[in-house]
Amino acid sequence: MKIAIINGSPRKNGATSKILKAFKLRLDEKNSVETNYIDLADYSLKNCSGCENCYKTGTCHLKDQAEEINQIVSQSDGVIIGTPTYVSNVSGILKNYIDRAHIVVEQSLKGKYMFAVTSYEIAGGSSVIKMLNNMFCFAGGISSGNYSLKLAHNGNPFEKTKVLKQIHRKADKYYGKILKSGHKGLFSRIINFIALHMVMKPSVLRSPERYQAVLNRWRAIGVINNLRNEK
Repeated sequence: MKIAIINGSPRKNGATSKILKAFKLRLDEKNSVETNYIDLADYSLKNCSGCENCYKTGTCHLKDQAEEINQIVSQSDGVIIGTPTYVSNVSGILKNYIDRAHIVVEQSLKGKYMFAVTSYEIAGGSSVIKMLNNMFCFAGGISSGNYSLKLAHNGNPFEKTKVLKQIHRKADKYYGKILKSGHKGLFSRIINFIALHMVMKPSVLRSPERYQAVLNRWRAIGVINNLRNEK
C-alpha cells in the first residue's frame, strides 16, 4: 500500500507539517505501508500558463518537477493533502501545484483514497476542507476523511495531548478504508458523475483532437469504451 503525503505549506516545519508528519509516523507503523512525504516548498514549480498541452499530450510542457510529483501520486493508493488556511483557501503553492497537476479532466485520482488536512487560526478551515473534497470528487477520488485544527499562528499543534490521539484515530480509520477497499460514498459518486458526464464529457467529445490525451486516459480507466458510440 502506497500513500503520498503532500505538505502544501510554504513552511516546512509549521503546524501543518507537524500534523502531516504525525499522520506519516502513524501510518508507517502499519503493515505493508510505504509513505512518500512531499514538501511542495522544496520544488520551484512554474505557474500554469493555461496552454492545455497536457490535455493533448498527457504531460505539462513546462520543464520542472511537477510531473515527478504527479507520478508519485499516480502510483499511490491513497493521497493525503495538507495546507494552512490562507484567506479561507488553500496556500498559494498548493493551488499552483493543483493547477499544474492536471488531474480533474483526466480523472487522475480515480479510485484513490483521499484525505484532507488543514490548520487555521481564525476561520476558513471548513472552507478549505470543502474545496479539497470537491476537487477530490471532481477528479474521481474517494474522499476518505479529513482533519482540521484551529490554533494560534505558529502554534504547536501538540500542546494538547488530545490532538495526537485524534490524528491516530483518523489515520487508523483512513488506513482501514484503504485496506478494505470500500466503495465511494454517495456524495462522491454524485459529484463525480455530474462533473464527468454532464460537464466535462460533452466538451471533451466535441473536440477530440484538443483532448487526445484525456480520451486515451478515459479509455484506459473505462470512462468511455468506444468514442464513436459516445458521440
